Amino acid sequence: MFKFSEKVVKPLLFFMSLSASDLHHGVFFPQVHLELPPSSPVVQTQEDFNLLKSSNFKRYEVLKEILTTLGLSCAAKHVPALTPLYLLSAEEIRDPLMQWLGKHVDAEGVIKSSKLSLKFVSSYTSEIEITPSAIPVVTDIETFSSENFNFEIYQQNLQTKKLGKVILFAEVTPTTMSLLDGLMFEMPQEMGLIAIAVHQTQGKGRGRNAWLSPVGCALSTLLVSIPLRSQLGQRIPFVQHLMSLAVVEAVRSIPGYQDINLRVKWPNDIYYSDLMKLGGVLVNSTLMGDTFYILIGCGFNVTNSNPTICINDLITEYNKQQGAELKPLRADYLIARSVTVLEKLIDTFQDEGPNGVLPLYYKYWLHSAQQVRLGSAEGPKVWIVGLDDSGFLLVHQENSEVVTVHPDGNSFDMLRNLIIPKQP
Repeated sequence: MFKFSEKVVKPLLFFMSLSASDLHHGVFFPQVHLELPPSSPVVQTQEDFNLLKSSNFKRYEVLKEILTTLGLSCAAKHVPALTPLYLLSAEEIRDPLMQWLGKHVDAEGVIKSSKLSLKFVSSYTSEIEITPSAIPVVTDIETFSSENFNFEIYQQNLQTKKLGKVILFAEVTPTTMSLLDGLMFEMPQEMGLIAIAVHQTQGKGRGRNAWLSPVGCALSTLLVSIPLRSQLGQRIPFVQHLMSLAVVEAVRSIPGYQDINLRVKWPNDIYYSDLMKLGGVLVNSTLMGDTFYILIGCGFNVTNSNPTICINDLITEYNKQQGAELKPLRADYLIARSVTVLEKLIDTFQDEGPNGVLPLYYKYWLHSAQQVRLGSAEGPKVWIVGLDDSGFLLVHQENSEVVTVHPDGNSFDMLRNLIIPKQP
């Protein structure tokens, strides 16, 4: 007789060849519904939804193994071809932008950086080559259209003084983190650069991690300039906290959406409850003179249910559980709202310091009084207190000593309640 272990409940899958004589005896075949989606009407409870969503990757791996055994190809989709960039901007800064551009391109209309050459053209034809290191930028916005990015929706919801006013947009690009390299130190700060993409082929995460970037993610890199001698300039680690907070607040401040369970996880992640990562932030900063030039890369799942979970999954499940009728959200809408919230958070921080933003941060973060171990499963036991004045994690040790943990060298493993050194 086959049965499940009472301690480890896992589905049992096996292959069996039966002879004619075997058919006279009883055979027990366990049935496992690997194909059941979390959105199925069969899924009635929040607990079942969480269980199915958190097991998505493992269920797909089992299905892939079964189909491969049957001789079917389960190879990943081909990498899409790179597309040109489009230079989009608010109408009031279009003329100054084009005048500035005319003075800074070379004789061939190119701006070069160490990683990338941007060739500015009035229109794009298929004869213009696109490579990861050389990308054309179309300046005539009359020809711009995209099924996945509505510039009008973005403009309507961007309520900033500076940030996000000038957009480099791509349907497909290697990574948004490199698109602003040749412009970030030269373009006037009031023009507020941001790079937005629908799909990245080489998305970057923290350390050497790759960020999977399917269609449905909100993908952007925002340029922010911070004076060195300012509240935030003296506490640059707070920038990643402000960006992750901005995304969560951008959703939960929409009337009716305040109970959508988005959270911030130290140091730079966006989570569904304490269960699944839904987005992340990557910050690169360069100090030139008295100014920090900061590229804030941010990616979070909006409409892509796979491979893990997205914001619209949470909205659908909330509607089911609460009998509500909240509408699904769009990536362009949420990028604009997130940039708007971020500018307000930065202004508040510059006026009031950390205490101006920490109450809102703690409202959404996952870690109040959480008990974790440092370094390994056998490491010292500590309790999380909060963030210190520099944006580092404060933990309380068993010997009553309070110490700080720096984000740059450590990672938070939520599943094992560990703060562990990042692998080189």
